[in-house]
Order: sequence, then C-alpha cells, then structure tokens
Amino acid sequence: MNKLFFLILIVFLLASCMEPNDDNVGGNGNDTLPTSINFFNSSSYRVDIYKNFNPEYFDITTFLCSVNPGQTLNVSVPASSDQVIGDTFYLRYKVLLANVIDTGTSNIYVDAERNLSNISFVVESGRTYTRVIPQPLSDELRFVNGYIRIQNTGSTQVQIMNGSTILQKLDDNSIYLQPGSTMGYYEITFFPFDDSRNISQLRAFSSSYLDFPEFTVERGKMFSFQISNSSVTGPVITNINPTVN
Repeated sequence: MNKLFFLILIVFLLASCMEPNDDNVGGNGNDTLPTSINFFNSSSYRVDIYKNFNPEYFDITTFLCSVNPGQTLNVSVPASSDQVIGDTFYLRYKVLLANVIDTGTSNIYVDAERNLSNISFVVESGRTYTRVIPQPLSDELRFVNGYIRIQNTGSTQVQIMNGSTILQKLDDNSIYLQPGSTMGYYEITFFPFDDSRNISQLRAFSSSYLDFPEFTVERGKMFSFQISNSSVTGPVITNINPTVN
C-alpha cells in the first residue's frame, strides 16, 4: 500500500512540473523574456523617450530614457501586451530656449516633436531591436507648448498670472520675477491639435494688478514683454525654431 501511495505521489509531481506556466502567453516558454531595444540618436539634440502615454494628458511616469546626440542607448522593455497594435515610443527633442546668461540661473530646454516621429511596433519577447532617432529637417520641429518672456524693469518683484493661475519660471520654478536685467521665461500649455492659443487674462501682480494686452501665442515663436511699475510693452515676436531659417 505504501509503495502504491509513493508511486502515485511521484506521478503527480512529474505531471505538475510538465504543466505550462500561465505567464508564458501562447505556451512557447519565451514570452516573459525582456526585449532589448537600441535607440541610436543621430540627431544633434538630446531626446527624451516616453512609452505609451496619452499625449493630451502628459504623464511623466511613462518616461523611458534620455539619449544624448550621437549616443546609442540600450533599454529593456516587456513584450507588447497588445500583439496587434503593439507599443508606441514618443520622442521629445530637447531644444535650448534660453541659456544661463539670459536666465541668470540655468539653461532652459523645452520639448519639441518631429512630425510623424513616433515609433510604433509590436515588441516581441526575447528579441533585440535597433531604432534610429532622426535629425529633424527644415521646419519639421513642432513645439509641444508655447512660450513667453518677460523682463521686469519696475522696482518691485511681481507674480505673473494667467487668469487665476500663478505661472512658474521655467529655470527655477519660482513664482516671483525680480526686477533687473534677467528674463523670466514661462510656458503656456497647448492642446495637442492646436497651433495657437489666445491669451486674454495675463497679468502681473505686486501690490496691484497690471494687465497685459490680449495676444495669441503660436508654436515655434517667443512672445516677449517688458513691464514697469505702471505699463506693459510688447509683444515682440521672435522665431525659436532652430530648423527654420
């Protein structure tokens, strides 16, 4: 009886070891292996790569990696959960908006995308891929948001407000713009399919409010203003797209 019991137990254990692992989709035993992707940056810009994020509601938690100009960076990612649509990798070219001389603190880099530059494919388990990040051609870069520059020539620090929202300077996230020769750079958020945005409630605040004129921010252009204790001049419009002559 004991011999029969042990024989049944051994058969049961052998059968258990032979059952397929539920994690191996399709039962081929390789679908849980990581995939290796080599991103080669052939452009002259540093590029941030994001994976499967909603462009309309930017989610920084989907950041994958940052690749310097001329660099090849290898990353490991899981296989595509959707074997029909696959995964999408979004490229964000980092464009210099202002240097440390202009800001007084640090360089400011902002996001731009190249037309039709997203990389989409089915990522198969255990494979190695190479994908090239191209150099944008003339007029191919599209800035993700809009930008304004303000110089405070008054005697007191001010806050810049768009409606009821207090804007933060891009260089140091400060809500205060000090008087002096350095510039304050601010970002105006765009919806993905808009190329411009009307601004009608921009104000500077210290002890009282100072209204800016109504204007329309456009992608790829900088709108510059100068404010004093009692007046606003501008905007002066300049092109910030490095691919446009």
